[in-house]
Amino acid sequence: MMLGRNRQPGGANSGIQNSGSMKNVQNQPGAYNSNQSQDNSGIGRDDLQGIADLLGQIRQGMAHERSRVVDYELCIGLLDTVAEQQLDNSEGRAVAKGLLGKIQQKCGGVPGLVSLIASALSAVTALA
Repeated sequence: MMLGRNRQPGGANSGIQNSGSMKNVQNQPGAYNSNQSQDNSGIGRDDLQGIADLLGQIRQGMAHERSRVVDYELCIGLLDTVAEQQLDNSEGRAVAKGLLGKIQQKCGGVPGLVSLIASALSAVTALA
């Protein structure tokens, strides 16, 4: 069924109904009678565990590509410092993001590591 730009379909809802724990949700443009709710009650254990898992994968990747990682010992030290940060507060997240950025610079160009580090950086940023 084709609808004109200003016509609305019949029925109770033209949009998407979401509920529960979501990140960065946006309603459908032009939606009516559409409901969304979001749980921003804090950082979940799954979020923190996911980041810890990523850090472990980065460590394994660095060990595997050790000969290609510029200043391997420094990168491992920075990674250990990231792992020690309290990511449930803004100060810890800021330190972790800065350190992950430095690791990204030092390990730039190593396939696999670049995307893992970028994923960790994105995950920490998403905690805010």
